[in-house]
Order: sequence, then structure tokens, then C-alpha cells
Amino acid sequence: MIRHSLFLVYAVSMLLGCEQISSIGNTSESHSVVKPSECEALIIRVPALNLQSYAVWNGQNGSVETWRTAQGISISLNNGVIVSTRGMGDDLMGADVEQSVAILADTARAWGLRINSYIDGENQHYFTSLQCRRSDTRMEQTTIGNRSQRTTRLTELCVNNEKKIENTYWQNSSGSVLKSRQWVSSGVGYIEIERVLR
Repeated sequence: MIRHSLFLVYAVSMLLGCEQISSIGNTSESHSVVKPSECEALIIRVPALNLQSYAVWNGQNGSVETWRTAQGISISLNNGVIVSTRGMGDDLMGADVEQSVAILADTARAWGLRINSYIDGENQHYFTSLQCRRSDTRMEQTTIGNRSQRTTRLTELCVNNEKKIENTYWQNSSGSVLKSRQWVSSGVGYIEIERVLR
């Protein structure tokens, strides 16, 4: 089953102009290299769903990039912040992440509103609002794939009357998010995203 899934990822990559995904390793720990250099890929892990897969670039609308796995799961990111997911069940249908993007850009100095949109069992939209702020920033040497990288680790705290969540981002010196751990929903939990470095 694992080999079949990896073959599908390879096939999707070929269709999108990527010649090869190599050095896959096992599913519990990925030390991966994507070739050639123009091939963009992410490693997506969803611990609550026991899911790990590659995602390849699928399109862009303004600052929002969409990435898709061979299993049909998609994640849309605005400057590294998840704005929507599809294919995981309790999906994030959309989100106003202006505050989160400002936190990553170091322009948010106080609490700010974040609104997430979901669909319930009766196919009705409902919204969850959270107040978010930066709670911690530190320099950290971290491993991305099989490389050690000097990064800025940034933690975002989001709260409301029902929950408290922490999203963590690892940025390089230019501010790009190389790795993150972001909360999506009660059913999906946290998604871990890691850029495949070449």
C-alpha cells in the first residue's frame, strides 16, 4: 500500500513537471530530496489521522498557494499560514488569517481577530473566532528533511472561551516558512508541514 501511494505521488509529480522524487525512506521519518530543482514539494503529516504524504504545488491565487497530495488532499497557504483544507473530513473551509500573516511578518503588536469557517453535519457553515498574538520568538537550529537549518521559531497563541491553540512556525532568514505545526479543527487536529529542501 505504501509503495502504491508513493508511486501515485511520483506520477502526479511527473504530470506537474517534476522528474523524480527520490530518497523516500520509511513513512515514520522522511529524509527526502526532490529533483530537479524546479520541483516544489511539501511533506504533510497529520498525526491524528495517521497520515503522511507529499504534496506538490497545484496553483496560486494572489498570495495563496494550493498544494495537493496524490490522495486528493489539498492545503492552501497564505505566506505559510493554512487558510483552507480539503479531503480530511473536518476541513477548514476558509479562514481570515490577516492577523497570523502579520504576526509572521512582525507587524502585529497586540491581540488580533482570526475567523475560521467550517461545515457541520447538516452541511451548514459555522464560524469560530479566536484572538491571536505572538507568544514566543527564538532562534533555533532545526532539522528540515535531512538538513540542519538556522531558523527563527515563532509561536502564535490563539484563544477563545472554548479552546487554546498554539501554532508554531520556523522561518528562514528571508522570512519564508520552512516548517510549521498548525491547528486545523477538532477532527483533524494539528497539521505538520515541511518544505522539501533540495
